[in-house]
Amino acid sequence: MNRWVLKRNKVQIAAMAQELGISPIKANVLANRGLVNRHDANLFISGNLEDVPSPFLLKDMELALQLVDAAIHSGKKIVIYGDYDVDGVTSTTILTQTVRKLGGTVSYYLPHRQKEGYGLNLEAVETLGNMKTEFLLTCDNGISSIKEIARAKELGMQVVIIDHHEPGFLGSGDTKKDILPEADAIIDHKQQACTYPNQTLCAGALSYLFAKELLTKNNVSDVDFVEELLVFATIATVCDMVDLLGENRVLVQHGLQKIGNTQNIGLQALIHATGLSDKQITAYHLGFVIGPCINATGRLESGEMAVALFCETNPEAAKEKAETLKYLNEERKHMTQEAALLAEEKIEKEQLLENKVLVIYEKEIHESVAGIVAGRIKEKYHRPVVLITGAEDGAKGSGRSVEGFDLFAALYECKELFTKFGGHAMAAGLSLPEENIPELDRMLNASCPLTVEEMTPVLRLDGVLQFVEMDMRLAMELEDLAPFGKANPSPLFVSQNIKIDRIQLMGKNRDMMRLTLLEPKTGKRLSAVSFDGYEKMKKLLKELHTQEECDTIMAGGKCTVPMDFVYQIDINTYNGRSSVQLMVKDFRCSK
Repeated sequence: MNRWVLKRNKVQIAAMAQELGISPIKANVLANRGLVNRHDANLFISGNLEDVPSPFLLKDMELALQLVDAAIHSGKKIVIYGDYDVDGVTSTTILTQTVRKLGGTVSYYLPHRQKEGYGLNLEAVETLGNMKTEFLLTCDNGISSIKEIARAKELGMQVVIIDHHEPGFLGSGDTKKDILPEADAIIDHKQQACTYPNQTLCAGALSYLFAKELLTKNNVSDVDFVEELLVFATIATVCDMVDLLGENRVLVQHGLQKIGNTQNIGLQALIHATGLSDKQITAYHLGFVIGPCINATGRLESGEMAVALFCETNPEAAKEKAETLKYLNEERKHMTQEAALLAEEKIEKEQLLENKVLVIYEKEIHESVAGIVAGRIKEKYHRPVVLITGAEDGAKGSGRSVEGFDLFAALYECKELFTKFGGHAMAAGLSLPEENIPELDRMLNASCPLTVEEMTPVLRLDGVLQFVEMDMRLAMELEDLAPFGKANPSPLFVSQNIKIDRIQLMGKNRDMMRLTLLEPKTGKRLSAVSFDGYEKMKKLLKELHTQEECDTIMAGGKCTVPMDFVYQIDINTYNGRSSVQLMVKDFRCSK
């Protein structure tokens, strides 16, 4: 059961709409996103790359550029140390390609998820030392690697960190102090001493900003190359699920315009392998098609496979690598489905729903899919989840959280239980001895402030509309708000006292619905589709009608009981004709 919450704002909507030259409905949606002044609203509507903040506002940007530039031109052996997820893979690709273009001696190292885990580890540092590494450039990790970077310095390496994760800290409030590694330069906007205005950049975006300035410093003005780097920053930004507002939105908008014409041989091959060659690639395709293929390499093999694909220059070799990524993703899907069922069985069997935080220990789940499964469990039960699996050296876990519970802060209070952990408010990874799991469970649940209401899924509505307000012009206006994602979800609206003129079942299993909805007050009808409301509709109709009447309605009849519908406004194009279509997200009987 969802809670429906109508968003409120204190903006003078009519004045805002007139000033920006948009409809009041669109203005209200922008206000609900917190875009309440001319600058922020214009940046959202028509921002360009020149509108983003200066990268030199990032602490240590100038110093890091000087160090990397000097390392390139003095021929030092540079290693890019990334991570095995999409953000880490794309960051590694951006930095590796840039250093190579500038003539540097560079290789890359991505830790193995199962054997090494996230981030730097002492064994890897020793390996890099044996490889005579002189300069270590980390991306999407490093901010919490105190001991590892100290050892790298002992081995004579210069170290620059590009990361977007939270540093460790001492104290709280005004006395809070970051605990930082002794690197030569650290680019991370989560540092207290960093004044960069955008606190939500992912590592891929940070790497792009750094690479772009490094090229400028060397008087390289290859526009096509820089745009290829932007494409990878776009993939990272979408897949790392950071806020798609402000600078992030500008980067993604422009990156999506370029990706269809990418000249990167590896990315071309992956687009072809996933069947997207003839499609206009959207944020959805990045998040649910391209991204999972990249992630699958780090989950089941090595993230270095994906970097190798994006650095490939031979089309035939790229095709083979891309097909491997696609195959691994199919295997990952199967493993995820089985693991989710296993986790749900454990939740029911052990009555874990009595807890606010679901700490699930299941040895048999492959650790590579723990994060995905934790996310699915969180979505289903709408409460924080830490899914812990067996590992080679104890146990490993992935956590996913909900609004109102800062998972990183909660885990930090339990830091003595872990051998390693890191992350941010909504997601984290950890390693710990098996015997510490019960205490972790106890501590997380003891500190969790969530109420029953906060653990109920919420649909946040942008407005109440009548059917007569909806036309193609409005649908196109709202479509301009894309790309949708975190902090900029596809707008949700509600219409009340609506009747169902017809239900038409569709899909292979006949469990999806095409609806003709009638607004009696105005007499206007609109087409709607529901992909997941079949069972709920059957249950609701059984409460209102006899079984025979239910069967008649579900077979194409009318339902005269007034209902309220929550939906997104979409454009349906068929045989060259376009019309407004509602994508139903929830419904209930009118009060």
